[in-house]
Amino acid sequence: MSINRINSQPYINAYKSNSNKPTDKVNKSKQVDRIEISELGKSLKDYSLSNDIGNAKKVADIKNKVDSGTYNVDAKLTAQSLLNAMKESN
Repeated sequence: MSINRINSQPYINAYKSNSNKPTDKVNKSKQVDRIEISELGKSLKDYSLSNDIGNAKKVADIKNKVDSGTYNVDAKLTAQSLLNAMKESN
């Protein structure tokens, strides 16, 4: 008994008829991403640059103290700061 021949032709034709349809071409235009910074953002940039000068001086001062061995750390203040940071994160 052969079951492969029972009405298999209509199903094959259904698949072939869909594959022969012409497809419409879609015009793809090139899209370019752009970033625009607002005036407020530009003003914040200027503000942050002026503060970096003071921080650079502080960092250089701390480096000099560490290199010379005169930098002292207050252990109680460090511990309190760590506890406060842990409390804020919860």
